[in-house]
Amino acid sequence: MQTKLGDGSVMICGIVGKDAEVKRVGDKNSVLTKFSVKVGEKTVDGEKRAVWVNCTAWNDMGKAASLLRKGDTAFAVGRIQKHTYQEKEYSELVCEFLNAVCRSTLPDIGSADVPPPDNGYEYTADEKDLPFY
Repeated sequence: MQTKLGDGSVMICGIVGKDAEVKRVGDKNSVLTKFSVKVGEKTVDGEKRAVWVNCTAWNDMGKAASLLRKGDTAFAVGRIQKHTYQEKEYSELVCEFLNAVCRSTLPDIGSADVPPPDNGYEYTADEKDLPFY
């Protein structure tokens, strides 16, 4: 999902494509984190292709983004920054806000090590396929 807000900022939500890359910049106190988020699909010449947003996050936001792993869900708001490399123009989202659901830190409900929640409901095989349970 992606949308442009009235003040010119952009809001995205999607799946992180690979582990975030973290770099120390300048005086080593600045943190730059880069990651990509799949925000949807588009059809080009009859073929579906993923729509990716390249994101950067600095300092405290960069430290938070450094926890992102492949498969996590990220929600970010920021401004588009454009730059040219070898005569081609690229855009990236410079994050001003970031929230993430890091699946690597959540217990697996279906795992034998983690019992299902005791909420008085009995789960059937069909119900486990539902997105909310």
